Amino acid sequence: MQVQMQINRWRLPAIAIFAVFTMLAGCTTIEPRIYLLGYPSDITPVARDETGMPIIEVEPVSVPDFQDSRDIFVRKGANELVADPAARWGERLSVGMTRALSAALAKRKPEFRVTSSKPAVIIAQKVRVDVDTFEIRADGLCLLGARWTITGQGGRQTATTDYARFVVNAAGVDTASVVGAMTQAVDQLADRISLALSDR
Repeated sequence: MQVQMQINRWRLPAIAIFAVFTMLAGCTTIEPRIYLLGYPSDITPVARDETGMPIIEVEPVSVPDFQDSRDIFVRKGANELVADPAARWGERLSVGMTRALSAALAKRKPEFRVTSSKPAVIIAQKVRVDVDTFEIRADGLCLLGARWTITGQGGRQTATTDYARFVVNAAGVDTASVVGAMTQAVDQLADRISLALSDR
């Protein structure tokens, strides 16, 4: 009986120490950093009447299913993708790319109203983008491959269909540099698409 009491006397402090370490481990959990594609909004005040402006509608960008999440993936090797445990997108990749591309096209086509929402009036041109590659390699190399189709006359007439692959070297292998390279790749895509858009 005395032996059992001694065992219990040692067991209780051990359980208490284990509980303390468990609580400390829970307190040291690091929240992932949240990243967005694109650039911050311009802080310059703007007010303009957009009534009657021709409209460019950017349809939701299509990306590969395995990438359409909030995870930021890095390709390691031929067939392995690794999610960054310390970083996440602020939105699904397809949503972020649609937003960033729409903003980039709006800067390049200020004479148009560029929107990713379904407008209530007849649109002048519609842009559809299908991404087949949008990845970061372990060395910081960013690849973006996309096909885009532009239709006119309310989306009834196909004007052009093109494909391009863009390569951007990130300034480093940290997540901020990687996201910056991906944003540059979206900008290069916007440059190509804007050249194919009609001026009216």
